Amino acid sequence: MGASSKSRTERWQPPVRRVLAVDAGSSRLRLALVRSSFGRVDILRTEVFDLHEEGLVATEELRSPLQAVRDDCGQPPVALALAQHLSLSQTLELPQAPESEIRKLIEDETVKLGGVSDTAIVHDFVAVDSPTPGRRQYWVTLCKEEDIEERVRQLGLEQDDVCEVTTTANALALAYRAAAPEVSRAVLVHLGAQSTVVVVLSGAQAVFATSFPVGGDSFTRAIAKARRCSLEEAETLRRRADLLSGEDAEPALIELVNGWAGELRRQINDYFTPRQGREDLRAFTMVASGTAFSQPGLLNFLDVQTGLAFRPWPTGAGLPPPGFEIAHGTALQALGLVGRPVSLLPPARRQAWHRRLTTQNLELASVTLLLLCFFALAFGVWHKLSVLDRNEMLLTKAQAALESLQANQVLTGDLQTEYERLRPLLERQQNTADTLETLSLLQQSRSNRTFWYVLMADQQSYFSAAGTNRLGRTNLPAGPTPRFPFGDLDSFLAAAADFSPAKPGLIAELCVPEDAESSRRLLSQIVNDLKERPLFSRVDLLSDDLRRSLADPKVILPERHFALALDFAATEFQPPATARRGRSADGGGVVRPPRRPPAEDSESPP
Repeated sequence: MGASSKSRTERWQPPVRRVLAVDAGSSRLRLALVRSSFGRVDILRTEVFDLHEEGLVATEELRSPLQAVRDDCGQPPVALALAQHLSLSQTLELPQAPESEIRKLIEDETVKLGGVSDTAIVHDFVAVDSPTPGRRQYWVTLCKEEDIEERVRQLGLEQDDVCEVTTTANALALAYRAAAPEVSRAVLVHLGAQSTVVVVLSGAQAVFATSFPVGGDSFTRAIAKARRCSLEEAETLRRRADLLSGEDAEPALIELVNGWAGELRRQINDYFTPRQGREDLRAFTMVASGTAFSQPGLLNFLDVQTGLAFRPWPTGAGLPPPGFEIAHGTALQALGLVGRPVSLLPPARRQAWHRRLTTQNLELASVTLLLLCFFALAFGVWHKLSVLDRNEMLLTKAQAALESLQANQVLTGDLQTEYERLRPLLERQQNTADTLETLSLLQQSRSNRTFWYVLMADQQSYFSAAGTNRLGRTNLPAGPTPRFPFGDLDSFLAAAADFSPAKPGLIAELCVPEDAESSRRLLSQIVNDLKERPLFSRVDLLSDDLRRSLADPKVILPERHFALALDFAATEFQPPATARRGRSADGGGVVRPPRRPPAEDSESPP
């Protein structure tokens, strides 16, 4: 269940992120599934199939294990490493020239190197460091296209995604560069089952490659022939016992290993002999690759008896197990994790792979766009739902506030109605208190002064009189209450307020038996004293056109008769429609704040 789920997950990954590297030798088939995640290389799976042990010899039989692994891994693209004897790698030295001319010169050289043949040649090249001034060197690799297609057909990959084809030498060079980037000069020797591959690295670049048909199987056959046993027994004996030294030493094997070492040295000298004085083998690191080097005593024998001191292939985290060096280098090239690689992928397959990449990239972009649209739509729906929830919450709060407002308005209306019922009583009570306080102030103003008051009346009564002295005469004998044209006194005052100058306050008439100047000073002093009281909003002489003849003529002096208008300051008990603006002490139009009730403003006059 877990493996199937993992396979389905792997199918959705882009092909450039995973690759199945195939190292198909004559006796073993090695497979390595490698993944690249943001520059990090992970070896997910390695498989090795011994073709002789499992009887996989026919072409159809080779396809089965490879297709089984591909199906289990989710059909990843395949990168193929060709046997070195199928290809030719050589360093060409050319003069300085434009890139187009260089490509034409190399194509001409590949025709010469490939010989006279009707078969198409697949080649690739990469520039390497040149020790000759004015010249450039190129590492050129070529192979017959029919050999590549034949190998593809043998593995059953005709209709599958073959994304890369390289050679054993180039794959070894790339794998060692990734395993030991600090080493720039090395001689890589890969001892395979049927052949030995030699690669010379200079400046961390392959500059020489060759192979010869002696490998681990040759050692096994020599042991089997000398010991007269089967190949299986000889292979087991070779892997478990040191047959190159001690009591178990096998002379036939020693002779074969010495011959192999001599051939290896001859192949290496083919590179170093023309370059004597410029490059020395002693400056190069000898590196052993391949499981055949795991034979007990082989590396020590080569070091002591032949002078070939080999260093084992680097191991560690992120590196493949022994025997998978070629597959690892092939995967690195297919994943694009190396510099300028040497690729032998035929043009038709290269175009098919590019179309496959383009199609899958478009599919990936479409899926990504759909996911982005889905997330954008989901975010929009979430945002709209959030706004809807917020609006519903605000609507609920607004409805609750409206209900509270309506309840407050009902309560305020009830309180206003109750207040309006009591306000006239409170207003009259306030008016009575103001009148009594005014009388007290007027009485105090007569102290040690030669004048007398001849009339005291509220302004409504004073201005509503028709010019006679019946309403306000202080000496009028008691009798029935006068009748008003509007019914009772309140109705009459309310009707008269619309067309009379009456304000809440009193009219005080007085006589001052002094000369004109003394009378003026006395009146001014009385007016100023009364203006200082917060009880009044205005204290001033009443103009002649507003005066009424209500006082008894017997108690007045016509030339010394004056009338004062005493306007009460506004209180909170006056109705809003008839509220008056208070005036400043100098008679201006400055609005005074409402005066407190008498109970709180009971300060005694000075």
